[in-house]
Amino acid sequence: MKKIIYFILAGLFSCQGEKTPEAFFPRDQQEENVWMVYEGRVPLSDDSHLYMEVSMLPSDQIGEGAFQLKEFMETDGALIPISSFEGKYSTLYGETPGDQVIQFLHSAQEKGVKRSYLTSGFQSDFKNSQIRMIREELFRKTDLTVKVDGKNKLLVLDEHLRPLVLDPQFNLTRRLSKLFTIEGYFRHNGDTADFLEMNTRERWAVTKLGSYHQAIRQYHELTTEKFQVTYLKGIGYSIRHTNKAGKETEALVLKKILQMSAATGMTGEYNQLP
Repeated sequence: MKKIIYFILAGLFSCQGEKTPEAFFPRDQQEENVWMVYEGRVPLSDDSHLYMEVSMLPSDQIGEGAFQLKEFMETDGALIPISSFEGKYSTLYGETPGDQVIQFLHSAQEKGVKRSYLTSGFQSDFKNSQIRMIREELFRKTDLTVKVDGKNKLLVLDEHLRPLVLDPQFNLTRRLSKLFTIEGYFRHNGDTADFLEMNTRERWAVTKLGSYHQAIRQYHELTTEKFQVTYLKGIGYSIRHTNKAGKETEALVLKKILQMSAATGMTGEYNQLP
């Protein structure tokens, strides 16, 4: 199977003539010995995900470098380590500069992980009658392969080189910052959320990545009215995020929640801040 995937990749993403490909992250544009980290999850079922952290260090060879990969089974917000790999990655190029696929060599899991998903089809006797079926398959039995999607996102591909899912809440997003401790006030605003860091008084937009949904569940358990604030302490990092207006901004990812509690009397002060 690995050989089959290799030849499929080689056929679909080959360099054109003698033209030098434009690497997505050439070494000469990076600080020396600085790893780029991408992380995120892909769904395995309605209540479980495969959470991945991929660190990449470009080499002097265009499109190649070293990687470290850690994978976790995520259920109800809990992360259980299931595999780790390190080795070399290789980039394969299509006909356009943005058509790039990265293969993490020798990163296939021996047993894989079970993935269940819905498919749509039509009954043969009733052409307009659509049915939905649950399919199961083993994922990650082949080397992890991703497609470059813009400057800050990698789409996880299946063994047929198709994205597992296109939802922006999933796949892998590049960290803009290192991990840092956050402490302040978290508020849910309907379909968005924000966070006020209590030491710097800086207000952050909070993305729907990381532990966002866990924070929302706890928020509703701790509050009795709309737009109340809660105290939150945790570990976070920032990413490049495009808001609803189409503007790219720096936003916060809640990677891990250490403590969350009610913040009685803080809502009024929170609302007065810019």
